[in-house]
Amino acid sequence: MQKIGIFGGTFDPIHYGHIELARCMRDQLQLDEVRLIPTGLPPHREMPPVSPQQRFDWVKAAIVGETGLMADDREVRRNGYCYTIDTLIELQQDTPDALLVWLIGADSWLNLNRWHRWRELLDMGHLLIAARPDYAFEGLSPDLSEEFARRCVIANTDTLSRGKISLLSSPLMPVSSTLVREMLARGEDVSALTPVWRQLESSGLYRF
Repeated sequence: MQKIGIFGGTFDPIHYGHIELARCMRDQLQLDEVRLIPTGLPPHREMPPVSPQQRFDWVKAAIVGETGLMADDREVRRNGYCYTIDTLIELQQDTPDALLVWLIGADSWLNLNRWHRWRELLDMGHLLIAARPDYAFEGLSPDLSEEFARRCVIANTDTLSRGKISLLSSPLMPVSSTLVREMLARGEDVSALTPVWRQLESSGLYRF
């Protein structure tokens, strides 16, 4: 069975932390590919000031030469809000025999019960939660706690299965899109934080 990793986000902008997470998914779970999917119009946050197409172009440039990592523009091309459930359904229709392994951050997991059709989401594939090994899920709602207890398995190649949840143990890098934007706004060097620093600096889009 083909195993496809799904890593969505605003990528505003993409940085080495994103790429390391994608590599970690690919390598730890021996995924056939990992698709990085920049969101178009996010339903749970304000629209980033940089266009979806520009963010997609940066993602595509950032992963050149990365084996098994792909940039997917389906949400960029979509009209209206980009709900994760719609993206996963579309991907499953495109690859009916594949297992979808989709990644979210720990903060997103804490609010997953506010997402559109969130219970259906949990049955669409194997959910990975990116968190440090010592991360404490404080404030987790009772319904999410129940789902986690019922579905949680250790993340490895043998346990990957639709409807399961695992923690992805990864060395989260001390970098964020917010930090990159702030440094660019101050005119500081971000070459150690993102592979597309030249494009970011020349665009002038984060300078205020």
